[in-house]
Amino acid sequence: MELKYKFSKTSISRMKGVDPRLIILITSYLALGKKDIGVSYGARTEEEQKYMLEHGKSKVSRSKHLLSKELLTTAKGFKLDVLEANAIDIVAYKNGKPVWEREYYKDIIQDMKNIAKFFKWENNINWGWDFKSLDDPYHISVKELNDGGIK
Repeated sequence: MELKYKFSKTSISRMKGVDPRLIILITSYLALGKKDIGVSYGARTEEEQKYMLEHGKSKVSRSKHLLSKELLTTAKGFKLDVLEANAIDIVAYKNGKPVWEREYYKDIIQDMKNIAKFFKWENNINWGWDFKSLDDPYHISVKELNDGGIK
């Protein structure tokens, strides 16, 4: 079966270091073949976040896009330190051109919420679409332990 849409090399490179659940989520959406999407931003270094903040492209200094050290433990008890970012920003395309109008994302986000529910992650994902204090419908992040997050 041929997929209707595929991630570009740029989108794939922007997924590097991102929580695997987010990659599964957006890949599952793309496989539905409804609308074309890509990743406009994935993991960021401290320097990149500082630049984004200084240039008005971010409103928070402790972004979920920042690579942070996380301790993973395998089923057999092996412990592994990894650097991982807990957020991505998506971009939708129509006829090959990026679309930034919020309304265009409504069904994309609803489909992704359904995918998250299928994987039983509905309580583990923050949706920028739902933020009341910040207009960021393109943002999707994984909730962390004791995560107050943006509301």
